[in-house]
Amino acid sequence: MSVARSSTFVAGALVLGMAATGCAGAIAPNVGRVNEAERMRAGLGGRDAQTLAPQAFAAADQELRLAKEAQAAGDTTGAELRADRALAAYNQAIALARLARATQEEAAASSALARATDEAQRYATQRKAVDREADDLEKKLRVAREAQLPPSSGPADPERERARVVAAQTLVTQARLLCSAARLVSPQAPGLGDAETAVSGLEKQIEGSKTAVTIDPAARARAACLTSLTKARRTAGAYSDQADTLLGELSQAGAAPKTGSAQRADLAPARDERGVVVTLRSAFKGDKLSPEAESSVKDLGRVAAAHPTFAVQVVLHDAQAPSAADTAANQKRGEALVQALVAGGVSATKVKVELAGAKAPVVDPKDTRHRERNARVEIVFVSSGS
Repeated sequence: MSVARSSTFVAGALVLGMAATGCAGAIAPNVGRVNEAERMRAGLGGRDAQTLAPQAFAAADQELRLAKEAQAAGDTTGAELRADRALAAYNQAIALARLARATQEEAAASSALARATDEAQRYATQRKAVDREADDLEKKLRVAREAQLPPSSGPADPERERARVVAAQTLVTQARLLCSAARLVSPQAPGLGDAETAVSGLEKQIEGSKTAVTIDPAARARAACLTSLTKARRTAGAYSDQADTLLGELSQAGAAPKTGSAQRADLAPARDERGVVVTLRSAFKGDKLSPEAESSVKDLGRVAAAHPTFAVQVVLHDAQAPSAADTAANQKRGEALVQALVAGGVSATKVKVELAGAKAPVVDPKDTRHRERNARVEIVFVSSGS
């Protein structure tokens, strides 16, 4: 009887041991998930997940607290489920914190880019202002150099004296054209009236003399008219690179006119102190424009209409000294040029004709083979900006 009881006791102990082992196996996973959630919570404390995703982090803490309560109450399944939810919520908080951090960094980078862009634009504006100032100073320096009193020419042989007359005529003619351009830009330019008076006096003096003419007053007159043009542009109000833009357009787009008898090289636009110059040759049949030249001048009128800040100076040059009849014919030619420009769209009030005669030759007027190149028409787009 005692043996039977002993066997029963042993069997019961084994059953209890197995039951205990089974219970331990069921509890261990639960304890492990809760502990895992607690370790994860300890590693995230005070970091981005807690500071940048506080709501998700608080929800995870709530799930962990409920998991612990379920564990204490012996609810194995509930504790495990709550622990899993806590782990998922902590991972969600981590993801939200990373997104928030990336958003903050993106905003900071965008702000830095905006500041850098503003600074770049400010520096670019300052550089343009400095460049304009440097250009203005360079022009002032050039004017000052030209205005310097040259050394006395002294006596010379008759041939050299005649050359001085030609040089003086060219300088005075250039001065008149510069003063004319200044009047187109601003009739109220400081010093313009005095400069024009000096030019007129020199023209009369040179016309009445074959020799004994020095080029010094002519050079000073040219410098005075250039100074008036610079001041006229300031009076008009602005510095501008529009002349360079117009020059590029005329050069690239083929807006420079073409005639049947002139080469492209003769028609290429160029810059001088007045602005952008287009040269026409063989433009007339008698005192009327040839059809090709009339079409070209109308095109230039359309260009002038499209760039209303420019006035237009029309200069007629002769191959040799014109007679009275030639001068009368040139006046009619000038009217024909103005009519063609106006037909293109430019206002007649913005056009001025100048008759230069043979006082600004490009080749020696005595060279019978080439002096016809002196006969030309200059269409000058007078720039109102420096």
